[in-house]
Amino acid sequence: MKQITLLALAAGVLLLVAYFYLQPDRVQEDRVVQDVLVADDAVILPESIPAEGEAPVRAVLDISVHTIEGLKVLFDRAEELAMRPQAPGGEASVVLVLHGPEVQFFSIRNYEKYKDIVDQAARLDAFDVVDVKICQTMMGIEGVERDDIPSFIEQVPLGSGEVDRLVQEGYVAF
Repeated sequence: MKQITLLALAAGVLLLVAYFYLQPDRVQEDRVVQDVLVADDAVILPESIPAEGEAPVRAVLDISVHTIEGLKVLFDRAEELAMRPQAPGGEASVVLVLHGPEVQFFSIRNYEKYKDIVDQAARLDAFDVVDVKICQTMMGIEGVERDDIPSFIEQVPLGSGEVDRLVQEGYVAF
């Protein structure tokens, strides 16, 4: 049940980001989430329009999924965002911090088994749709060596610490 709730929440966040990308009558840089409410697994968007000059929406997703299917849902939503127009030179507005058993999916020794999800993550990272980060602490727990992770994935010492750091930088945590 917790996994389903997490997936629904993460999907809602990605839909929130997609909502801002889909508005053709506003300039992307002028969009921001001011007061996002989460109730009964639904993301409720604020009615107010952000002031000119405010930063675009940036979200950090604290991810700990136990199935490849759960992770695939998240990446599929992010890939939908890749099809939307984005500001030139903008960096990824969604950061996925992986710090659960899913670290095994990204081990180079497991590449053949999880090739599709690793390749999808690499594409999303290459097009600055998402920035994928992985927890070295969980890698150690799962027996994944530091040199056994593809180079496009940024390794961080502690996943929860990275989420906290990004929130302090202005990212919205989900």
